[in-house]
Amino acid sequence: MNRIIKEIDREDKKNPYTDQELSDMLGIKRSDIVNFRKEKGIPNSRDRRRDLVMREIRAVIMETPDITERGLTDILVKNGYRISRSAVAKMMKEVETKGEFLNKKTENNDISIKKITEINKKIENDLINENVGFENLIGINGSLKEKVNLAKSAIMYPPNGLHTIIYGESGVGKSELANCMYEYAVKKKIKDDKSPFIVFNCADYAENPNLLISQLFGVVKGAYTGAGEDRAGLVEKADGGILFLDEIHRLPPSGQEILFSLIDRGEYRRLGESSNKRKANVLIISATTENPESSLLTTFRRRIPMFITLPNLDSRSVEERYEIILKFFERESKRINRNIIVTKEVLYALMNYKCKGNIGQLKSDIQVSCARAFSKSTKEDNKVIIDTDSLREHIKKSLPKENKILKNEKYDTLEDIYIDINEINNVNKNYFSKHEVNEIYRYVEKELKVLEGKNYSEDEIKNIFFDKLDKKFNQIKKNNIMSDRSEKQMISMNLKNETVEIVDKVFELLKNQYESINNALYPALAMHLEHAIQRLKDGKKIINPGLEKIKKSFTEEYEIARYVVGIVEDVINITFPDDELGYIAYYIHKFCMNKDEVEQKVKVIIATHGKVGIEMSKVVNNVLGLECTYGIEVPLEESPSDGVESAMLDIINKGFNTDILLLMDMGSLIILGDKIEESLGVRCKVLSRVDTVLAMEAGKAAVIEGKSLDAIIHDLKDSTNISVINQKNGDFHTKASENKENILITICLSGKGTAITVKDILEKQLKDMKHEEIKVVPLGMILENEFEDEIKQYEKEFNIIAICGTIDIGYNNIPFISYSDVMNGKGAERVVEILKSNKNHMEKDNHIGLKNLIYEELVLENIEGISKEYIIDTLVKKLEDGGFVDSRYILSVYKREAMGSVVISQKVAIPHGLPENVIKPAIAIAKLSKPIIWDNEFMVEVIVLIAMKENNKSEIKDLLFKLSDLEFMEELLKTNNKREIIELFSEEY
Repeated sequence: MNRIIKEIDREDKKNPYTDQELSDMLGIKRSDIVNFRKEKGIPNSRDRRRDLVMREIRAVIMETPDITERGLTDILVKNGYRISRSAVAKMMKEVETKGEFLNKKTENNDISIKKITEINKKIENDLINENVGFENLIGINGSLKEKVNLAKSAIMYPPNGLHTIIYGESGVGKSELANCMYEYAVKKKIKDDKSPFIVFNCADYAENPNLLISQLFGVVKGAYTGAGEDRAGLVEKADGGILFLDEIHRLPPSGQEILFSLIDRGEYRRLGESSNKRKANVLIISATTENPESSLLTTFRRRIPMFITLPNLDSRSVEERYEIILKFFERESKRINRNIIVTKEVLYALMNYKCKGNIGQLKSDIQVSCARAFSKSTKEDNKVIIDTDSLREHIKKSLPKENKILKNEKYDTLEDIYIDINEINNVNKNYFSKHEVNEIYRYVEKELKVLEGKNYSEDEIKNIFFDKLDKKFNQIKKNNIMSDRSEKQMISMNLKNETVEIVDKVFELLKNQYESINNALYPALAMHLEHAIQRLKDGKKIINPGLEKIKKSFTEEYEIARYVVGIVEDVINITFPDDELGYIAYYIHKFCMNKDEVEQKVKVIIATHGKVGIEMSKVVNNVLGLECTYGIEVPLEESPSDGVESAMLDIINKGFNTDILLLMDMGSLIILGDKIEESLGVRCKVLSRVDTVLAMEAGKAAVIEGKSLDAIIHDLKDSTNISVINQKNGDFHTKASENKENILITICLSGKGTAITVKDILEKQLKDMKHEEIKVVPLGMILENEFEDEIKQYEKEFNIIAICGTIDIGYNNIPFISYSDVMNGKGAERVVEILKSNKNHMEKDNHIGLKNLIYEELVLENIEGISKEYIIDTLVKKLEDGGFVDSRYILSVYKREAMGSVVISQKVAIPHGLPENVIKPAIAIAKLSKPIIWDNEFMVEVIVLIAMKENNKSEIKDLLFKLSDLEFMEELLKTNNKREIIELFSEEY
């Protein structure tokens, strides 16, 4: 055992030996090395280098406070450390806390504790005030986050900032960003409070260079006819501040050139001066709608180091567009000094219409709608109602037919908005905000104002309100279920101790009443009760117009709510009104169930190679608050057949007697569905994909919604691109063809009569060729804008082989057969050719062969693997460059890796992404010159990155079979070049 100590003593201190490395080097069991270390008090490899790494990280952060995780990782790697970005991120968080600086000794004796404290204080203040100046900019944490970071960098860069070009379409907010940059500079004390912000539109003087120069730089008396006195220019006025040059593309080349000396040396002359050089410290921010590459001089562009491109309105998220719309309505409410009601139909239209002028046009259109509505109101009205009649015609066109809002999850939360000029700051700025959704009282008050504004009777208001309340609680339930917040996280969200005590006691009460309580009730009820208590303390009323209906509909829940209120009153000595009991009863109704209510018709099983399925199941069950899914591990070291048997035994031991939905990742698990049906005598459907979102949807449908197996499959197929596997023969059937009847469609632009005639001819020809099973559907006259909708309806129920017509409309790559072919007797022959082609194509796709997926340019041998991320990035780049995957593939790989890595024999890692991001199937291979740490657990020598489509099941199976074979692995590790690697993977096995 002394050998262990010797090796540790002489190891590279930057990269200490892991227990596995010591085991491989000394021929001693890893477990024996671990026990010896612990006995001797020797830290593990991570802890042995911890102080060394932390010192280096501190030094870098002190020198470069704004360095990113990636930047710091790159520096450490260049300095000789083998370290992952995730490990660096954890250490950065420690270093950037006050406690880390004060409690750890620093090697730099020149840095005093006082100085370190000051630095930490600055870091804390920076974190608190990081968005000053930009706080009112919508999208600061979304689509504009990176843009704002660039803008901050331009302002902060020493000594005087970086000159900047802001590029974007008209109306995207270039001027607003420039203003925010100025505010940021002032509030961060980079610029003086009185420093100027001067705006100059270059278009105003584009055609007159002399006037342009005089405006920018000033003029001396007598410089030209009419120059009767000395006059300062905008540059002089902007000294010490910012000069914003709007529409800089309108500045002619001569105009751009006169700025060179100002940009280069901070010098300029007034028009008419020949010798006197003036000085000015001016930061230039410019804006343009034209591509700077073509509209500005190259010599000018080189002098402007910062370039910021702003997205157009269509590129912004629906959340951001909603906030922008709301902001403009709030401004108009203040302008006209009236409360405003905006109907949800108007909101839908404004969020969906094509706004070519971006935010600028959106603002104008909202102003027009408010003006129209205002003109219809009377002086006595204290509110203005913005309905669809107030909209311009081009906006109305975005509304669905019959004015019905489409059923789209993104717009589920759209409601009429009530903007009170006295409470504008309390309007829900983001209808996607989970915290706001739970604030039921504000919602109730706004909805009542909206309903009362529409002259409903009291009974009508109660009935409508009850329906709205039910919808609102569905949103609350959904938002809390999907929020992934634990009870401990909720407690840390500034909840008062008394609230936590109340909710804990309420949970104990409910556990005695219900067999299943969704965990999401904890945060939802905690926030609600905190609002209720504070509201009563503030002397505000709690109103529940649906109280009587709640009492009748949820009698049991209402009685339990009485006990809940008793708990609240005992803890805080406050009386709750009956209206509040109604809300609490609704929470109980939505989140609590008894066994008979949660009996599953379907069990959802997640089966994966490795522990990914088990961990994914835990995540899903924790988020949904119920045991909705069951994870199964297929051991990586077992052969495919043994792996299936292990999984099958695990499933049998669970004693399932219901239908089963099996989510599987790849390989030999295809046959698991057959075995389940044979052994358990239940129906089993297998889906050829597994990810957390899909598992969550399946679990929710099975348990919370209690749907049947067929209903779940139908819903998942409609909302995703999954494939259902026919277990009996292993074939993959996509949504387009699974168990669907083949049909031909005939269309005729002149009328249905001709289409029917062609139908009759085709049916006779098909019968003669013994294909009478193919149905022919005549559609007759179809207008172009209606054609797609009509065909989509047929695609839902049938597999469309081809479209016959006089004109090839070219829909969705469906084959076209001309009427002339039909009349010449060749129509049916074309149909048969298409069927054969489809069959051959499927067969070809399904049997590519493993050797045809290995390309020389995708095989890297004896490369130095700096880190896991470096290897993945390198291999995916190879795949992208070769046209095998799209740009989104790399994200799907990292998402999959985040759920857990697939490693075989502890030496081969198999990262992979989603099939929908694969253009052409391929396998990328990297054989390393020396092992690297993979997820702080394995020493990996080979990385096999799989880019497969869903119909490459046989190739996946062959690959896993090879990699699971010890003899194959030994030969793979002995290979010395690309040729040997390719030959080994290409051999029949």
